[in-house]
Amino acid sequence: MSSRRLIAATVAAVALAAIGGGIVVATAPEATPDPLLAAVAAGRHQRIEGPHGPIHVWVPAGYEAATGATIVYVHGYFDTTDSAWTNHRLAEQFALSAANALFIVPETPNKKGVPVAYPNLGELLSVVEDALGVTRGLLHTAVLGHSGAVRTLAAWLDEPTVDTMVLIDALYIDEAPFAQWVQASPRRRLITVGEDTLLASENLADMVPGTVLVERFPPTWWLWPAEARTAQHVYVRAQFPHMALVTNGVVLPSLIRLLPLELLPTLPWTQEPGTLAPLSTAGKPSKQKARR
Repeated sequence: MSSRRLIAATVAAVALAAIGGGIVVATAPEATPDPLLAAVAAGRHQRIEGPHGPIHVWVPAGYEAATGATIVYVHGYFDTTDSAWTNHRLAEQFALSAANALFIVPETPNKKGVPVAYPNLGELLSVVEDALGVTRGLLHTAVLGHSGAVRTLAAWLDEPTVDTMVLIDALYIDEAPFAQWVQASPRRRLITVGEDTLLASENLADMVPGTVLVERFPPTWWLWPAEARTAQHVYVRAQFPHMALVTNGVVLPSLIRLLPLELLPTLPWTQEPGTLAPLSTAGKPSKQKARR
């Protein structure tokens, strides 16, 4: 058969197959979903219009209040709660921690002179529980603050519900009240991270007997020193710049892993710190006003 006849026969066969619906189109295999993005999407994200500013909340799939914790993260200056939530990819960082916890991110001052939005932690927690219809985890309550968030954490020093305070390069005010807070009760824990605030962080470490010093964040979860998991005060000299501490996906999940929290097997708890998923719009929040 000549080449022209071969081409014509092929065209005719394709045409007949099309008429009969017989064309088979090859499709690329479905991509394996990223486990971190899948965990974020499986959780519940709500943006609450609270009485003193917006509050973002993320509840991981499988969350159990009876065995869970409450973690409040407070952003620093030059951010709002909305910008920190999106640009710092907080839901992904919370999912990477794999903690069985209710995660709360309230509005807080974004510059000097702006008053603390939620000086009463108890009110904030009640707003979240009422708006979402969930019970917060009671086994452990930790508050984490970055940079200028120290003003909010200082307002919470007399809150009886706080078990652990985590100051992420945040000692821009007098460090003595935090040293006094952690030493006032054996059940309290304090974790400080120093980079831009090295001098104040060193001073605080000297104030608290038995401080455990950790040089640099470990590259993986299980390389935290054993004593850092139980010490009343842990001080980490960070190797990351000030903003990277809360954006690189290493520091926030790693610090949460230092807390005595249950890990959820439904979350990507085996992934290494820093392995943030590709940017995605998955898991966009719904909006709901607090019933206050």
